[in-house]
Amino acid sequence: MTRVLRRWVLLLALGGSAPGWAQRANFTWEIPKTVSVVDVPGSVDANGVPVKLRAVRSKEKPDVIVRQVVERFLSWGFVVPPGSQQPQLMREPMVTAIDTRNFISYTAIIQVNPDGTTTVILGEANLGAAKAPPSSGLPVFPGGTKALTAETEGTHTVSYTVANKTSADVEAFYREELGKRGYREVQPRLFRSATEELQLSLGATKDGSMAVRLVRRAAVPDDELSSGK
Repeated sequence: MTRVLRRWVLLLALGGSAPGWAQRANFTWEIPKTVSVVDVPGSVDANGVPVKLRAVRSKEKPDVIVRQVVERFLSWGFVVPPGSQQPQLMREPMVTAIDTRNFISYTAIIQVNPDGTTTVILGEANLGAAKAPPSSGLPVFPGGTKALTAETEGTHTVSYTVANKTSADVEAFYREELGKRGYREVQPRLFRSATEELQLSLGATKDGSMAVRLVRRAAVPDDELSSGK
């Protein structure tokens, strides 16, 4: 899975319930002026919810894409909540609709690229097939909220927000907690044990909280780590 798709999978576990994928209507996305499409085969797990993903790059302007996505949702009879009720979890705008017949949520996340194109992350969340998410076993900063977990391609991710804390506070917490678990910081925000590595990412949300993401995967051999592979 590409890095940008990993970033957005945690945002697509939206509320609701639904039957299995086989009962879904054959909805198809239509993004104007498409340049390229990246599909993720199968589905990934976000908080126990199976999510199907694809990324589309378009030459169209973001506002035109959003308008046409909403028009397509409406033409299929989906419920599109008003703007004030649309979830906006990060800086990039996103629009969600619900297929009330099959209760599948569809989300498009808009990201403007430096070259003037627009990347649209398209997600379909089947919450009727949801199961209790397994514990990540990853430490969460005290007071962290809105925690989401995801599993895909040999990685396990926990993502959450924490208010009124700086990046230095969060980094200090993970240095202490991960140190107790046998990890050492080999690069800024990259921790390794004998068998695993943990990558810490920090950012800001629209409300000024700290967005925290911790990704666990199998450890990269030392020779590859030093060579930057």
